[in-house]
Amino acid sequence: MDPSADAGPLPMRIGRSGRLEAAALEVAGDHAILVQETDAEGRRRVLLTTDKLATGERLVVMPLDDDVEVRVDGDALAVWLGSGVLGEVPREQIALSEVKVPPWASIVGGTLLIVVLAFAVIGSAVVFTWLSRLFA
Repeated sequence: MDPSADAGPLPMRIGRSGRLEAAALEVAGDHAILVQETDAEGRRRVLLTTDKLATGERLVVMPLDDDVEVRVDGDALAVWLGSGVLGEVPREQIALSEVKVPPWASIVGGTLLIVVLAFAVIGSAVVFTWLSRLFA
């Protein structure tokens, strides 16, 4: 009999530092994931499991210590992806704050903005003058 066949799946490292790992658990046909630290202490941090419902199952996240942040909003994935998990970002996807804008482009853009605002103010004044004369 092959001893590696009886062994469960290897723990998966989590995070940048690799200090956490996720291990699959199975008890009486119920599966869960336990996240714990990899150091000698092996402090357990989170247990992921499910609740059985009439319509299926609901995911349950159980923090096992005070140093676990549970995000309940839909932006949790966006925060994780935005933190740089994907590695190098292609040049065309770099945020505008990191791109150097030439001074002439700022001057032209500012001038065009002022012209558009001036036309909006003048146009509004003309329309309101016509309306006041029409209804006066």
